[in-house]
Amino acid sequence: MNRLKLPCTKRQEEAIGHTAGPAMVLAGPGSGKTFVITQRIYRLITSQGADPAHILVITFTKAAAMEMQERFQRLTGQKALPVWFGTFHAVFYHILRQSAQYRGYTMITETEKRKLIRDIIRQYKRFLYLQEEDIEEILTAVSGYKTGEAEKTAEIQKMKREDFLFLLGEYQSWLREYSKFDFDDLLTECLALLQADQECLAKWRAQFRYILVDEFQDISPIQYEIIRLLSAPENNLFIVGDDDQSIYGFRGANPHSMQRFLTDFPDAKQILLDVNFRCHKEIVQAAGKVIAENENRISKEIFSRHEDGEGLMLCSAGSEEKLREALTGALRKEQADGSLSECAVICRTNLECGLWAQVFREAGIPFTMKERPKNRFAHFVIQDICAYLALAQGSCERCYFLRVMNRPVRYMKRDSLPEERVEREALIGYYKDTPAIQEKVKRFYRDIDNLSGKRVHLQIHYIRKVIGYEKYLREKYGSKKAQELIEECEEFEKFSERFLSVQDMKDYMREYTETIKETVKEKDGVQLMTIHASKGLEFQKVFLPECNEGKIPWKQSKTQAQVEEERRMFYVAMTRAKSGLFLFFNTEKTGKGAPSRFLNPLLS
Repeated sequence: MNRLKLPCTKRQEEAIGHTAGPAMVLAGPGSGKTFVITQRIYRLITSQGADPAHILVITFTKAAAMEMQERFQRLTGQKALPVWFGTFHAVFYHILRQSAQYRGYTMITETEKRKLIRDIIRQYKRFLYLQEEDIEEILTAVSGYKTGEAEKTAEIQKMKREDFLFLLGEYQSWLREYSKFDFDDLLTECLALLQADQECLAKWRAQFRYILVDEFQDISPIQYEIIRLLSAPENNLFIVGDDDQSIYGFRGANPHSMQRFLTDFPDAKQILLDVNFRCHKEIVQAAGKVIAENENRISKEIFSRHEDGEGLMLCSAGSEEKLREALTGALRKEQADGSLSECAVICRTNLECGLWAQVFREAGIPFTMKERPKNRFAHFVIQDICAYLALAQGSCERCYFLRVMNRPVRYMKRDSLPEERVEREALIGYYKDTPAIQEKVKRFYRDIDNLSGKRVHLQIHYIRKVIGYEKYLREKYGSKKAQELIEECEEFEKFSERFLSVQDMKDYMREYTETIKETVKEKDGVQLMTIHASKGLEFQKVFLPECNEGKIPWKQSKTQAQVEEERRMFYVAMTRAKSGLFLFFNTEKTGKGAPSRFLNPLLS
């Protein structure tokens, strides 16, 4: 093999030269961790005589595993070396499929999972109170219950515990009957197999003599246990990560995994890669000030000597409209300079990406989206409100009546709507023998009539407060879930203030839906993505819009642990920028919408 000679820092060389036993490499952003991992694999083979087939390299995404493998192949000039590169799920799946009891198992798709939950709900009368919009929450709860990695009370709020456990049992029975795994099974079943079958464990320990784990801060407790089992007793376990970049708490990642590693392996070698080769000096210093506010972290100081570019720019605006104008103006400048494709707009949520996509479309700024944004207007509470608005505009379509006739509960029956068009007198007449319900129907129509002629946001306010839609949400979903749904209603009402008529708003919503239908890839466009999607990427310039409370940190982050994860997300987004970082925030807002607390160390 012809070794590619590249310069190393002293600490990189220390990590590359580690031969045996456990080691933890704390790798700050842009510190060359991929370089260190590939060089260490090479050194193990050439200097230590390690068999390439006994080296396992694990990372979190298929793309990252392939990139690591390609980097290693370029380094060695050979494609035939049998080093194992893969994701946790791929490696665990391989282990399971090699055992007799799981040989015929295959993976269930996300579409099949949703259909399975839907079929179970429809099959049993005990689930009549569940609706289509509950399926995502049920799937999250099932995953949390199986792995123990989400909230311990994994059941969704509106379900009785016995109902949830019954549904979970039916789900797991179907998986077993049809020899299917879901992604959680790959973790739980692999751990159970290795703990129960010592012969199997010995086989894979002999196979994986050297284990290297990238992005170790994102490891879940179950993944940690499996890796710890496989690496024993030699413990040739080389982990690389940064607890400050742990941003996957929703799927079980725990930033304390790196601290736990030092407890479980007290003799582990510790190496800090403290030079950031990517980011402007001002960006590194600013990001360091932000993340230092977190209490639960391994203290470290990262340096940079790079000073080309604008560095850090704090961009305040007096209103949402002015913030949009400022951001689009900055992007137009990059477009004029021919450097727009080297820039990224990074948002906290997928929904925000969709809204900014529409802003860019209207402003004529080309953009590229890696992911298809969720349609914020597809949320069931917004669809409910829109159904009321359609009825107020004079629509008699049955679908709108069916959607809201019992939201709030009026005890109206589907049988009372036999035709595709619903006539007022016919519906009132249907309940002539039940005066109490007939009065509710009449009140329903009086409310619909009262909506007509009001400004859009006042109609929505009337639906929420007078018709009683929010009271219905509280009664049906319980306080915590209902509050999230009510906030969704509040945001939609605020959004509607910009429109003079319901029709204008409907036109905007239709155009927005068209904009996000497909993954957009415009030539020479700005990259538009979420913070999670930006992990591992880098751009010349990064623009973070709306650095305000409720957006960053996200409004649902209440506990210290949640806020600290939000701060880590902000840190990750900041350190994607090589030469220029632009932080936009709205100074018009106070309280819930005030400039983000994460900006405090930079504004003081």
